Amino acid sequence: MKKLLLVLMLLAAVAISGCTDKSPSGNGSSGGAEKSVGELKTLAVKSAEGLNSYSLKSSASQTLVLNAVGINDTLENATTVKQSVETLASVNLSGFEAGASGSTTNEILLPGKPANSSTTQANVYQIGNSTYVKGEDGKWTHLQDPRTAEEIWGQGDNNQVRALANTFNVSQAEIVGSESIEGVDTYKLKVITGNAESESLYNAAFSIAAQLTQYPMLMPSINRSELNATGSIEKLVWISKENYLPVKYQSSMAFEMTPEIIAGLDPNTGEMKMFNQSVRLGKISAVIDTSDIYYDFNKQAKITPPAEALEAPAVTPTSATASAATSAATPA
Repeated sequence: MKKLLLVLMLLAAVAISGCTDKSPSGNGSSGGAEKSVGELKTLAVKSAEGLNSYSLKSSASQTLVLNAVGINDTLENATTVKQSVETLASVNLSGFEAGASGSTTNEILLPGKPANSSTTQANVYQIGNSTYVKGEDGKWTHLQDPRTAEEIWGQGDNNQVRALANTFNVSQAEIVGSESIEGVDTYKLKVITGNAESESLYNAAFSIAAQLTQYPMLMPSINRSELNATGSIEKLVWISKENYLPVKYQSSMAFEMTPEIIAGLDPNTGEMKMFNQSVRLGKISAVIDTSDIYYDFNKQAKITPPAEALEAPAVTPTSATASAATSAATPA
């Protein structure tokens, strides 16, 4: 619960609207002299530090095209797996409150078969040191952190705008134009990616391969040469010309890989055992896109969970452990 927005980003958010490109020169400020990249970094961090509240619209999508071993790499023969997540969230930093609602849609397209899709909903509130989560069954769970609200919120860990400003501050970037984001005039900047991004590609690729092979039951291996040769990453950030707060962040990643299974979990020893010969999987193409829009800065609104959430009995780590131990000790 310490980092609420890690939870919120798992929900993720709505598509972007109202974006209109302007001159690629980056000129056209609503007033005052144009700022350099260095000035924008300093101003963004300073503005985000004093933030009291904000709202967030976030979206994330992942598309995988899976080709079986020995099958021609065509869409007609491939299995396509799509996942998209959308989230709306409000965060009251000074009031130690946050709330988010979102949906996740999964779709599988098998060769010669109709699409199979499903959608799940999620609602999360964090009020002080309490987190309320609505499950798929419609029931609410109240998780209570033994720490105080000040301990959880005091370090500003839930200030995602500040986190973005700090990341922008330590990145190389260039102004590529100006753009209106939902009525806000902004500088549009491209984050310059370097060799360090190869690690981001590898982590994303391994995460996907691990899911497909049910790691740690089976251990995948990724060919870095293939990954780096096909991989690409683009990151963009938009900084307001009015208050210099980050108002939008967008990233796009694409790559291809052909994972191999090199080891499996030995059920007798509980340790990973290397295979004498690896098992080659089919080629996988991946596209991962994320987008966040921040708005309603310092427009605080009371965030209150519904009555049924507040009525749910509180569960603490200690009580949850005790309950599990009691259940395990009770004869069937």
